[in-house]
Amino acid sequence: MLKSSRPPLNAVGARVPQRKARHTDPRMLLGVVPFAAAALVWFLLVHGLGVRPVFLPPVEIMPQTLWNMFAGDGMVNDILISSARVVAGFLAAAVLATPVGILMGYSTRVRQLLEPMIGFIRYMPVPVFIPLCILWFGSGDMEKVIIIFLGAFFQLALMVQDAASSVRRDYYEAATMLGAPRRALVFRVLWPAAVPQIFHSYRVCIGWAWTYLVVAEIVGARNGIGFYIIKAQRYLMVPQIFAAMIIIGVLGMSTDLLMGAAHRWLFPWVDRGARA
Repeated sequence: MLKSSRPPLNAVGARVPQRKARHTDPRMLLGVVPFAAAALVWFLLVHGLGVRPVFLPPVEIMPQTLWNMFAGDGMVNDILISSARVVAGFLAAAVLATPVGILMGYSTRVRQLLEPMIGFIRYMPVPVFIPLCILWFGSGDMEKVIIIFLGAFFQLALMVQDAASSVRRDYYEAATMLGAPRRALVFRVLWPAAVPQIFHSYRVCIGWAWTYLVVAEIVGARNGIGFYIIKAQRYLMVPQIFAAMIIIGVLGMSTDLLMGAAHRWLFPWVDRGARA
């Protein structure tokens, strides 16, 4: 008996929609191309141009190096410690920079008061604060968290200010005409309108927090990924240095993907508007 090509009917005689077969999004595959190209160039530099392993280890030994680091070198513990430092420094920066940036974006007087000082300090290289942080906070976890905080706070405050100042003034005027008290405009108008862009600033800022990790762990550390890199450099363990760099990149990219997914979940209308 030949099967009918018509779609099946349900109990009331309506056609049941058939699910389309899922195919891999080609845009996801495009992201793999740069990594494959970098691995190919790496392979050619070592095996084609003869770059010595002391400068650039063979790319094919990296999987085994990573496995040895996780199996025998306690890398999982270092990753957890470093991740905790990054999260703590970033959260401290976000908690303090968000209200400062909102007030700077809302009030011209607050901006004129704080913006020169924040702009002055944010151009100072973060490593110059390391001696003072060690002097004031010792060489423990607090010093590492403070370094990451300093690297993120001043940049984030200005980004939040930019998000807050981008809220249209007619929103405030409309809310005032509808009876909203002036002291409530920040919470009832500015924050709902600016929070998607502020959250995007968090996504950018936590990437900076990862970049300052090695800076924070370069002096006085006894654990963490940055400490592992410095120890590997001391003994010319070049494959381990590259492997640790790969781990930091994977952690940072994973964090960025999670923040991007959270942004799409919390603010779906922004994503729909961008596609439109």
